[in-house]
Amino acid sequence: MADITEIRHRIKSIRDTRQITKAMELISVSKMRKSMTKQAFSSVYFDSVRYTVKDILRHSTDIANRYTERRPHGRAAYVVIAGDKGLAGAFNDNVLNLAWRHMQGHPVHYVVTVGQMARAFFEGRQQPVDLEFTHAVANPTLHDARGIMRDLLDLYDRNLMDEIYIVFTRMHSTAEQEPKIVKLLPIEEQDIDADVQATYTGDICYDPSPEEVLGVLVPQYLVGMIYSALIHSSASEHAARMLAMSNANRNADKMLESLGLEYNRLRQGAITSELLDLTSGKFFSENSLHQKADRHG
Repeated sequence: MADITEIRHRIKSIRDTRQITKAMELISVSKMRKSMTKQAFSSVYFDSVRYTVKDILRHSTDIANRYTERRPHGRAAYVVIAGDKGLAGAFNDNVLNLAWRHMQGHPVHYVVTVGQMARAFFEGRQQPVDLEFTHAVANPTLHDARGIMRDLLDLYDRNLMDEIYIVFTRMHSTAEQEPKIVKLLPIEEQDIDADVQATYTGDICYDPSPEEVLGVLVPQYLVGMIYSALIHSSASEHAARMLAMSNANRNADKMLESLGLEYNRLRQGAITSELLDLTSGKFFSENSLHQKADRHG
């Protein structure tokens, strides 16, 4: 059985740890809100880009664009977005395992990682990482998204890959995050998450032409998709860490309550034992005095 000193040390240790987990929870809440604010500000423009691209693909015929044409070889590249650190529940494991399972169906593939956990995951499985962006997920910016887009388009234009997938975690709410795979290239109508109503048929008139408009929009479309994935992954990581730290705080409170009861029980037992010792000592002392008085009397 633990003694009073050991329990006191355990209580102090748990309280110190709880202060850290509480601070991490509050920090995650703040960062999650900032990420979602960024998403809200940027979504107005990029949603319009997605809508226009999908509308062109749906209503314009005979479009010749290298980013919409399927290639026969099936060489896939993956942009895998995870976190820079752990302590976020199953956030990293879920998205990384989803990417790994999907890769098994593509024997020739390239890997682009965002976040240190993604790089460590593939290195642990002897999978070479072709490009890495270590800190882009910590504080996502449009500059990071454009840099990733330029590198991907360069490889695609050099015919080093036939398909590009992005693997990230979409945040639906603070309690629900969903690992997801979206195909970036080639661009197909069914892969674009935009609600285009089929209110008309036939070709739509774009100036100077649908092909040229699409050529201008493709880089913006890719930047928007990558930036949105970075933002959602960042917010999902902070939401998962917030929940993990909240659970840790609740567990710490339960442990402190249990240890507090045990500490008080042992402390009361020690006080009772001391009182008994004092009472017993006084009793024996009085008996000794009476015995001496009887002998001298």
